[in-house]
Amino acid sequence: MKKDFTVNEQYLNIPICAQKKEKMLRLFLLDEESGFEEKLTEIMVPVDDEQESGYSCNFYAQIPLTGCEGKKIRVSAEDVPETFSEEIHLSGQREEAADTHPVIHFAAKSGWTNDPNGMVRDNNGVYHLYFQYNPFGIQWNNMSWGHAVSRDLLHWEQVDSVMFPDENGTIYSGCAIKNERGLLGLPEDALLFFYTAAGGNDEWSKGQQFTQKLAWSVDGGVTLHKRKEPCVPVIYRDSRDPKVYWHEASGAYIMALWLRGNDFGILRSEDLVNWNLVDEFTLKDAWECPDIFELSTEDGEKRWFFWSADGFYYEGEFDGYEFKTDGEKKWAYMTGLPYAAQTFSGVEDRVISIPWLRMQNDGRNYTGAYGIPVELSCRRGKDGFTIVQKPVRELWEQAVEITEQVVADENNTIVCRPEKKKAVVIRLTVEENILEDFRWNINGSWVEYSPETGSFTVDRNAFQAIPWQKELLFIVDDRILEVFFGDGEQLGTFELRDAEVSLEMPLVHVEDYRIFEVE
Repeated sequence: MKKDFTVNEQYLNIPICAQKKEKMLRLFLLDEESGFEEKLTEIMVPVDDEQESGYSCNFYAQIPLTGCEGKKIRVSAEDVPETFSEEIHLSGQREEAADTHPVIHFAAKSGWTNDPNGMVRDNNGVYHLYFQYNPFGIQWNNMSWGHAVSRDLLHWEQVDSVMFPDENGTIYSGCAIKNERGLLGLPEDALLFFYTAAGGNDEWSKGQQFTQKLAWSVDGGVTLHKRKEPCVPVIYRDSRDPKVYWHEASGAYIMALWLRGNDFGILRSEDLVNWNLVDEFTLKDAWECPDIFELSTEDGEKRWFFWSADGFYYEGEFDGYEFKTDGEKKWAYMTGLPYAAQTFSGVEDRVISIPWLRMQNDGRNYTGAYGIPVELSCRRGKDGFTIVQKPVRELWEQAVEITEQVVADENNTIVCRPEKKKAVVIRLTVEENILEDFRWNINGSWVEYSPETGSFTVDRNAFQAIPWQKELLFIVDDRILEVFFGDGEQLGTFELRDAEVSLEMPLVHVEDYRIFEVE
């Protein structure tokens, strides 16, 4: 199949039949005079071979055609039905899937999502969340970068995807910073992006290895331009996931990078182009998606932390060259649902983190979501420093208290079923030294908590929480349940059975409760 278009619309639309057999599709830019074809991207698309009359699909994947206006493009694929070819078309606006989504947790309109990338707050106060994205199916493949924006960290608008697989490989995880020092011949308000080009991860880049590359944007993160040469050539075969920030004390940019196995590296640069590996270290059980940041206690005491994908973190000291730690692993989460969290750059007064939530597909046109943004601090205890996570302050600016509207029934049970699609936040203060278990019905899931043992159970799946927690904060949004124990000492994230918010929570042994809605 070859199908040519003169680009007079903004998007190329590819029909997606989720979970069907994948076929390779290539997109070219044509030069009519020379006959030269410049390949723009190469992707695997699930195609239904059995549709002979018309072509019904789950959704359309959209490729922005910015920069191709008035030019000719060619779509080619082998062994696909004519009905598939006929359904490929141009359009002038986004064609969104109609599925329902969480209210205050970001999820893509369609497709597969995983690691958050390029998280930065720009000079206009806009938060940018780029993310690992397969627009062409609901399973992992074709790693690209999607893009969403927000002004309040709770309500996100998905905008055009910015990077697709190219001749250097698929587009793996990375980060973003503002060009505050005016480097690379770019203005200070330019956004700079570091990412892994996953060479050898698709047919186009066969035989290549992973390198770390740089891209930039001078239009507020809408259009990304890739620098041709890598800023960090091959270190080890799969080294990946650069996290870059300016280290003021030592006067250089720092890159944390996963090297291989449980090994990580620290690289330094003064110009963002030439990087030197200055430290390599091994962290027990940790791998990929590193982050490194300094946190403060309520008393102003500071401590450095090195973070890895599973939410394993290690406290230590960092001078811009070496990270020194006792190697003791701590875990930020109760469950394995959150993964690959990254902190925002461009935020001066706080450290904000968002993880990917490894949600199972429940029949909708998208897979995966993202956790509520949390503000990080630390607390000193008998076992050293631990990270404290609390929902961002914007949650409380948006939340409307409805406690008095929700009256306990004759069984002294809160019953809350919002008429509109909303997220619900509940703060419970429970009695001390309770031996009885709490049992709640939340979105069709049975949730139990044993204060004595710390056992926390969702639909018979048991997890270990800290015993004797007096303060519990629940965030219920679609199929996502997040529970903050104590004063942010522990965070549990869970999948619920139903997406419609429905709460039944007995008030036995509850000293106080507050209920809020966010829409």
